[in-house]
Amino acid sequence: MNIITLIAGGALSLFLAVFIIRLFYTIVINMVNGQKFHNALEQEFSKLRLNRMLAALGINKTDYIYQTSVKDIHQQMKNCSDCTNTNECDEKLARPDIDVTEIEFCNNEADLKEIKRHQSESAHE
Repeated sequence: MNIITLIAGGALSLFLAVFIIRLFYTIVINMVNGQKFHNALEQEFSKLRLNRMLAALGINKTDYIYQTSVKDIHQQMKNCSDCTNTNECDEKLARPDIDVTEIEFCNNEADLKEIKRHQSESAHE
């Protein structure tokens, strides 16, 4: 081997090592930022009746937050905030469990039915 081959091989090895370290660092930072984002979303979400509605319907909140798109969650949170049926919602939520067929008053009825159906199917697999 001549000196040029050794220098080129060393440079490529160094480049590969830097690339792998940088890739690992980026992945870890993205995971940490994703976790922070989902925790903040969960805290914001917990202030709404939608949080209690998920619990009453037996929908796993963690699965909901991680499997539903952020855009859909924000839309459902907005629907819940803008709701004018709060009295009926509070009456239903006063009971320990609600059947998904009893939420016709809810602005998120269709989405909640779909989420419940999807989680029920996933549990049976």
